[in-house]
Amino acid sequence: MTGQFNLESLRNRLLPQNSVRESEEDPPIAAVAIIINPNDRGGSVFFIKRTERKGDPWSGQIAFPGGRKSPIDKGLAETAVRETWEEVGIRLTGHKLLGHLPIVTTRSRRMRVLPFVFQLKSTVSIRANEEVADAFWVPLGVLERLEAESREVRVDEGTLSADSYVVDGRVIWGLTFRIINLLLDRETQNW
Repeated sequence: MTGQFNLESLRNRLLPQNSVRESEEDPPIAAVAIIINPNDRGGSVFFIKRTERKGDPWSGQIAFPGGRKSPIDKGLAETAVRETWEEVGIRLTGHKLLGHLPIVTTRSRRMRVLPFVFQLKSTVSIRANEEVADAFWVPLGVLERLEAESREVRVDEGTLSADSYVVDGRVIWGLTFRIINLLLDRETQNW
């Protein structure tokens, strides 16, 4: 391992922006931004920890910035850009949209999420809003070396055992775990 994430390999696996057809019959759709800083420790990816809030099914979880599509959004890429600006103050319009990964459906089947991948062209500052308890960067080389482990996690119904990654004491599971595996082109057993 060189410690350098292979960004070119990722680019070749991404889908073009116009390859998603939105349907009113399916569960609602949201978009997230996977932000890669190629100049940070061989390439790093940006995560947030959501603020703990009653009634939020993703309360307190590690995630990528993003959210539900708004009627004002012209498309899902615009949703990812708008939500990232609102949540963490990063304006992605000046950076490079590389494409997106396949749609991922939440465990509850109540939401579909389209992960867009952005490459930073310059340094950014983080300005988290009230939805974000923490924001941090993780080197992609660190993510590539992580082994999945089963952990008890909190859900609406109580707890469940879920495959996860642990980074600096932070448990990454669920939708974010699955998106990381797509990003790294990693096969998993228990999605």
